Amino acid sequence: MAILDKDTQIETLEEGRYRTYVSSHWSLFNVPNGGYLIGLLAEAAKQYASYPAVVLITVNYIARTSELATLDITVQRLGKSRQFDRLQVTAYQEDKTVLQGIVTCMADFEPAEPQTTEHLTGLEPRESCFMRKNIPGLTLLEHLEMRLDPKTAGWTQNSVSDKPEIMGWISFADATQAWTAAGLMLVMDSFPPSIFAKHGEIGWVPTLEMTSHIKAIPTSKYLKVRCSSQSVGRSLLEETVHLWDEQDNLVATSRQLAQFIIKPKKSN
Repeated sequence: MAILDKDTQIETLEEGRYRTYVSSHWSLFNVPNGGYLIGLLAEAAKQYASYPAVVLITVNYIARTSELATLDITVQRLGKSRQFDRLQVTAYQEDKTVLQGIVTCMADFEPAEPQTTEHLTGLEPRESCFMRKNIPGLTLLEHLEMRLDPKTAGWTQNSVSDKPEIMGWISFADATQAWTAAGLMLVMDSFPPSIFAKHGEIGWVPTLEMTSHIKAIPTSKYLKVRCSSQSVGRSLLEETVHLWDEQDNLVATSRQLAQFIIKPKKSN
């Protein structure tokens, strides 16, 4: 079994009550990746839902979730129609609410091959983009092949841009891992925050809320990625992520509200 499939397995305790284990394979300095956690909620919702395809999920990050620990998830139905099943999902650790979300499922993705009106322009070919190296503490980089477009990665060499945008390519390091809704949710929160392009590696950028739309499950190995920030305040920012497959179909989008915390400058 591929590693992400294994790390998103859900145990059914009873109808509406589920349990999973938070892996350390998808963490940033011992904090589980937010997209990985969304994928766990989506997988639990699929266990309960009448329809199999998760097309929308909105999650609030209420408290820090611990890795290498169990996660208990409850699912309740908010409403159901002939096309959609709408569910509320809540995740707990040690009886403390850590995640709260709303999930919409439908019978299948329609159309099967989305007609994309928004295209990614200016992205360098994969061979011209550079591999993001493993960083101690960022375990998710050990399991993802992430290539950054050099035009939007000047911040890695202490050269910032006037535009908060980062582009590149991504795939799983494990060639046996097929794309799933959980996998798309993971990679939509795996690229460096786009604010880095304009301000450098300013520090921690924790997500407060994230909404993901799944439009299709891609079949190509690699996905094209664009991360951009539309609004940056004094301590909050909005970031949008778009994913395209190798045939230029837009397969998923997300928008999140995050906090950015400036690293204190070192005194001489």
